[in-house]
Amino acid sequence: MCGLFGIIDPTPAGIDTARARLARDTLVHRGPDQAGDSCQPGVYMGHRRLSILDTSSAGRQPMAADGVTVTVNGEIYNFRALKAELQQAGFAFHSASDSEVVLQGYRHWGVDGLTERLEGMYAAVIYDNNQRTLFAFRDRVGIKPLFYFHSRGCFAWASEPKAIKAYVEQADLNLDPQAIIDFLVYRYIPAPKTAYKALRKLPAAHILEYRTQTGQLDTRPYWRLPEAETDPGDTVLKERLRELLDASIRDQLVSDVPLGLLLSGGIDSSAIAAVATRCAPNLQSFSIGFREQARDETPFATAMAERAGTTHHTQYFERDEMDSLVERMDAWFDEPFGDTSAIPTFRVCAFARRSVTVALSGDGGDELFGGYRWYERYDDLRRRQRLMPGTSRGINLPSALPHSDQLTLLLSKDPLWSYARIRGSITHPRLRDWKQRLEVPADYDELWAYRAAYDPAASPRKAARRIDFHTYLPDDILTKVDRASMAVSLECRPALLSTELVEFAFTLPERFLYRGGELKGGFKWAVADMLPSVVLDHAKQGFSVPDFGWRNAFVAQFGSVQEGLADKYLNAIQNS
Repeated sequence: MCGLFGIIDPTPAGIDTARARLARDTLVHRGPDQAGDSCQPGVYMGHRRLSILDTSSAGRQPMAADGVTVTVNGEIYNFRALKAELQQAGFAFHSASDSEVVLQGYRHWGVDGLTERLEGMYAAVIYDNNQRTLFAFRDRVGIKPLFYFHSRGCFAWASEPKAIKAYVEQADLNLDPQAIIDFLVYRYIPAPKTAYKALRKLPAAHILEYRTQTGQLDTRPYWRLPEAETDPGDTVLKERLRELLDASIRDQLVSDVPLGLLLSGGIDSSAIAAVATRCAPNLQSFSIGFREQARDETPFATAMAERAGTTHHTQYFERDEMDSLVERMDAWFDEPFGDTSAIPTFRVCAFARRSVTVALSGDGGDELFGGYRWYERYDDLRRRQRLMPGTSRGINLPSALPHSDQLTLLLSKDPLWSYARIRGSITHPRLRDWKQRLEVPADYDELWAYRAAYDPAASPRKAARRIDFHTYLPDDILTKVDRASMAVSLECRPALLSTELVEFAFTLPERFLYRGGELKGGFKWAVADMLPSVVLDHAKQGFSVPDFGWRNAFVAQFGSVQEGLADKYLNAIQNS
């Protein structure tokens, strides 16, 4: 795992190399082992390295050959197969690093052929001096981040905004009020936006192309989720799921440094532990617990560790840690981010990093296999909406549904606003107040990210899963995991998110996904023989913190956690 930073600036002033290196080194937490750079006229490419594969100096980046220079963050899981294919085509390799496959693969297949073949979690930047063109791309799910800045002839990129903010002029980083509205709706800022107008996130499964001579910048997708479902029967689906699960986890166990497991006690991380320990015995596993028993899942994690045979480590999150970690969130994310589960995620990553450099996690399983309770709630709400005549919507509201005091509003709006409220977005009156405060037009469509991912022909549950896969998963869950793990120089691999397993999950029929009328029923059935009953039977809790008082204080003062964070962020910007 690594940190990328670079600048293209053809203006007469050119690139300040010393300043560029300082900006690169703001990412030292992402790559504490080595620092490297490439300086060409008008082009600077910097790299911070966390050595995972080929820890020798041969794996140092940037890598270059015949006018092509590359930097890569992440891991290419199928690099050995691609390397063999490239060697057969006559390409010589000088390291055992997976990153060299990106260099030689681009030279052989071009950027489209390369991205079509890569499997893994990665963000890569390629500068082709022969074409005077820069290419950048992210993995299909959005596990590894990449930000870019384009203003006044300067183009910059980085793994985190802090590196770009350390190089470019503050005057070029104007706050985007619409992005703050987005944050209030989603609790994160969806790609391609950030909190700043000139700073953007490259979306997952996208290629960026920047032509240095003309300044032309384009982005395009290179992969999409499958549309059609397949249903050969439960037994066949179960067997195929197990095959793909085994392959996904096995491929992610490759490492030249110590590797372990983040074990929450939930279904996903437990299934990963069961498969991983068959492939690699003597693994260590790590859990974080809470003294408040209602939130503590360590007994389930311990039961799974005993079943899988891992050397298990547990540490408890203490109440007096909360304030300092809440304050550190700003430094991790560089923009408003309202998912407070980042705090225990950081805590378990810091705990694991004492013993290992790489850890597998279960993130993404709920989006793939239908594990969130809000899928049930949204399905129920949409069914009620269809049954209610337009003139009578909003009467006889069911108290069992969430936010029942807001259902009159929900039932009169489009399905995407209904989904936003089911997911906990702020109410229309409060959003209207914020738009006035930020001088955002009243008709600004804050649901643009949901709208871009929405399939109106899909069932409510499938539509919700697709929305979450394209928004919540990359821009909240995977962002949280990346920043929290990289803050302590831990490479965290979401072991369920291989391309084949993702594509398979989105072709599963709903009767399998919710087998037995249960969330994630098909997945649980498929892995049941590997897990202890105490893990299978306990209710999903989610990885969040108990209320230590600060959350209630935020809500009392501002109305919601995200409103409090937005207010703090705006004040910091205005006073800087």
